[in-house]
Amino acid sequence: MERLARSVLLLVRRWGGSVPAILLTGVLVIGGGLATPNRSVAQASQNETYAVALRDVPLQTALQRLVARTGIDLAYSTSLVEGRRVYCRRRQAPAEALLQCILRGTGVDYLRTASGSYLLVESVETAAPTGRLAGTVVDAATGEPLPNANVLLADAGTGTATNEAGQFTVAPVLAGRHRLVVTYVGYATAIDSVRVPPNGRDTIRVTLHRTVLDTAPIVVDGLQQRLPSGQLGRATINPSELTELSGRGTPDVLRSAGRRIGVSLNRPLAEVNVQGGDSGEHVMLLDGAPVREPVSVGRLLGAFSPQALERLTVHKAGFGAAQGSYTAGVLEATHDLAREESPHAAASVDLLGANGRADVEWGRPNRNRGRALVAGRTSTWDLYRAPSLHALLDARTALDRPLTPAWTDQPVNGDGPLRQHTAPRVQFSDLHGALRQSLSPFQQVYVSGYYGHTRLETDVATAVPSADASDRLLLSRDRYDWTNTVVQGRYEWMLSSRVTGTAQAWGSWHDAHTFYGFRDSTLQNSSGGSTPQFPARPGPHGGEGNEIGEWGARLAADVSVSPNTRLRAAVTPQRLRGQFRVRNRYLGVLSHETSAWQVGSYLEAETSPGLNLTATAGTRLTYVPARQTVYAEPRLALRYDRSSTSIGGLAVRLAGGLYRQYVMQSELSGTGPTSVVPSVQFWLPIDETTAPPRAVHAAGTLLLTPADPWTARLETYYKWQPRTLHVDYAGLVHSPTGDEPLPRQQFDDQSAFMAAGRGRAYGAALHLQRDGDRVSAGVSGEWSRTERRYPGRFDGRYVPAPWAQPLRLTTDLDVALTDGLRARAQWQGIWNQPWALRRAYYDYIALADGPDALPPFDLSRPGDQTLDPFSRLDLGLKGETKILGMTLEGQVSLINVLDRHNPFDWSLDPTGSQPTPVRRTLPGRRLFVLLGLRY
Repeated sequence: MERLARSVLLLVRRWGGSVPAILLTGVLVIGGGLATPNRSVAQASQNETYAVALRDVPLQTALQRLVARTGIDLAYSTSLVEGRRVYCRRRQAPAEALLQCILRGTGVDYLRTASGSYLLVESVETAAPTGRLAGTVVDAATGEPLPNANVLLADAGTGTATNEAGQFTVAPVLAGRHRLVVTYVGYATAIDSVRVPPNGRDTIRVTLHRTVLDTAPIVVDGLQQRLPSGQLGRATINPSELTELSGRGTPDVLRSAGRRIGVSLNRPLAEVNVQGGDSGEHVMLLDGAPVREPVSVGRLLGAFSPQALERLTVHKAGFGAAQGSYTAGVLEATHDLAREESPHAAASVDLLGANGRADVEWGRPNRNRGRALVAGRTSTWDLYRAPSLHALLDARTALDRPLTPAWTDQPVNGDGPLRQHTAPRVQFSDLHGALRQSLSPFQQVYVSGYYGHTRLETDVATAVPSADASDRLLLSRDRYDWTNTVVQGRYEWMLSSRVTGTAQAWGSWHDAHTFYGFRDSTLQNSSGGSTPQFPARPGPHGGEGNEIGEWGARLAADVSVSPNTRLRAAVTPQRLRGQFRVRNRYLGVLSHETSAWQVGSYLEAETSPGLNLTATAGTRLTYVPARQTVYAEPRLALRYDRSSTSIGGLAVRLAGGLYRQYVMQSELSGTGPTSVVPSVQFWLPIDETTAPPRAVHAAGTLLLTPADPWTARLETYYKWQPRTLHVDYAGLVHSPTGDEPLPRQQFDDQSAFMAAGRGRAYGAALHLQRDGDRVSAGVSGEWSRTERRYPGRFDGRYVPAPWAQPLRLTTDLDVALTDGLRARAQWQGIWNQPWALRRAYYDYIALADGPDALPPFDLSRPGDQTLDPFSRLDLGLKGETKILGMTLEGQVSLINVLDRHNPFDWSLDPTGSQPTPVRRTLPGRRLFVLLGLRY
């Protein structure tokens, strides 16, 4: 009755309030009839139900369909419904409910007469109808979601930015057509027309095409393109770089990062160091879950299949609160679910391994869409033994004379050269799986997993010449075995146009075991050629086993408070359990186990106050129950962007803060004279006896674009580490005990075998880049200084860190010869690398026998012993062609063109009047080939 009264009053008001109008209205209401051009002739049954789906349909057309379907008696004026459009979807609804759905948001209402007819009238209170616009912004070529892209409804004066999954929602927006503008640095601006439904939402997919942008950032109603300074402080390695042949002869994820400024490679290992940090002072994350040892084959190769990954991002000094708690940096790898083509399959083979990948997709593009991938890699050692890897294993297992007395009572004498026979066995494999399912335009589930396994064995027989005709044989067996397992699940949803949320759970497990056995045989003739066998356990042997298991969850929110202000927050509880067991000739038998809870959280705010400035301030709070302490890590970053100055486009980033680390990676040098693995590593959460390491960062980056296509980047950093944690060699090392049983120690507290030190690192790097249509070239130079003060060692002085690379130069040249064929040249030089002798000399012999045990080398001054300069020039060709709908690709690389034998450390030969260096070198010139097929 209330609706009827309002409608009657409206009609009276519209028709002037005259007596004839009032009488006419009364007749209409009482009699239920009106002579109009549109009138139905039948009545619908009240018990029947119907379904309707209308999207952007003219109201008059929708009403005609309703009448034809239901047979209701409907009267309206043509001028009343003209220009109005309908969005309606209902199932199993009676006729009147369908009419309500059709009229919702159109500004038209209805009244029902006593006879059951329906009369359409204009709503008494007609508010401007609004709706919502949602969608995803992706790369047109790869389908990769583009986070932080700017989405603007230009004529509506509103907009937003996409979240990390490339999704966005704009609401409320006046219903009707609008001009949509989407911008992203490095991509052409997309402009389109969209229609927003009243009281509903429209879902779209926006594809952006890559381009070279030489214009200033566009500012529209307070929204602007993604600023160049937002990419400073990090290095990103894209899929094409991840799948290129490395110097090891196979694509290697970690080695691909080693050519970025601020990221160094600890050759011959595949471990990286970030701006002066130790390899244990950063973490590798795969889809947000930690992978504690992302290397395989005795740490000679990276542990991931390159075809499985979308990108690798290295966060350097001054990284934000959202990245985590580590004192050097963070490496983030993500599985690649962004390929536009599907189904997709790819396979490749090289001299070390075979890679494969398959993708599948299902569902509709904008709703309930899903995608999955499976990728894997396996070694081909059983089919083909790559000479370069065999030569490297031979170099690493060459008998070290100063370490041999710890394993046998008789020294290795004799002036003649040692003859060695090595029988290596190499196995490695990894398997990746990932799935993304959209539940709605505003919700999606992402699940992924990774399993990696490697086994490396070397049997070595070394013939020591003697004065008579017979030889002395020294036999050794080295076995290294580890597995990595990571699983994670993530649910992402858009709560509103300004708030997105993420809930994630993960588990990560690492298990490693090493064994080293050594025998001093009786004198015998060594002409047999095959490697003698011996029992595994009896006699001198060493080994190590370590395990770490982690379970965690993360609940995060991202809130756009305004176009210029953004808040991010998360809480992350996790459970960790770590243990290790070590049997070492200089340390004895050691073991320890720790289990702990930790609860981390962060709050970060980003704002753009104007004047081309952007500020990001945040803090991490971590509760460590074992120490009953909450640790704070405040951080701040200031960015400045100016598209036009007298010297070109300018972007600057200044960042710093306090960084702590709550999971320790410790390292013990190997003592085996022919050990292929130079050290073993283990991971432990801190306990109640050990305060977490901490570091203070200050970093500055300047990006200058003087003219297209030139860019120049300058990076500087300073890291002060008032607290570092190291294995307490000074308190643990003792002289080898010969045949006596090794002492055993079960540690309850970490302070019994760990000790605090200090460190500092600082440096500067300059990179110049030219990216043309056919020719790209880059050159970079880096200077750095990294020092540590180790507890109880080196007279308490600061000494250069073992991984330091004080001066490094790198050049790259990439030329497009023809369509589908490119040539590349790369050169790198490194000077003044310290700790030239084997690490075990400094860690064990210097403490057990004194720093003057190997004259003329002073083992208390590792900075005085430096390696010869490293220099390597690589040339390569990469091409692809299409055949029968498939893409055939090939790569050919000539590594170390100049055939330099670059040393990675020195052993010593003590048989002369004084020890002389014996350089252990990397392989010389070598040719690698990769063949691949994509469908």
